[in-house]
Amino acid sequence: MHKDEERKIAARRDAFARIAIWQTLVFVLLICFVWANELFDLPALMFGAAATSFNLYLASVLTAAIIVAAVIAVGHTYEQQRGLLRRLLQTCMYCHRVKTREGTWEHVEEYFIKHYPVPMERGACPACSDMLVSVTEKASNSPAKALL
Repeated sequence: MHKDEERKIAARRDAFARIAIWQTLVFVLLICFVWANELFDLPALMFGAAATSFNLYLASVLTAAIIVAAVIAVGHTYEQQRGLLRRLLQTCMYCHRVKTREGTWEHVEEYFIKHYPVPMERGACPACSDMLVSVTEKASNSPAKALL
């Protein structure tokens, strides 16, 4: 594997780690909210509802449920990301075809339409647009065109 490919994979893993950190932070904030609600009786404090006493059992059960949900959510996301890394696409650098699991080669648009059904727009990037404009201008100024 080339150094550039290794850097790209490392960057993806770093991105996946950032996603896991943010997911974990959300669950930690949710746990903090549960305990703040039990300790400070937020409905009574904010809305003037009837005061309730501290319920350690309820706070513990809710915390346990949140931790279970966090493990499932973060773990599921991690497994999806690992699967994505395992299925890195092998592409031809000349014709841009993609190697399928069966070992055949498909054009990149066909591959994505089959495996990831999302609408695709065709167009040219700014560099290609500039190149096409310059080629068109050169062709219109060529003496061969005057003979036609």
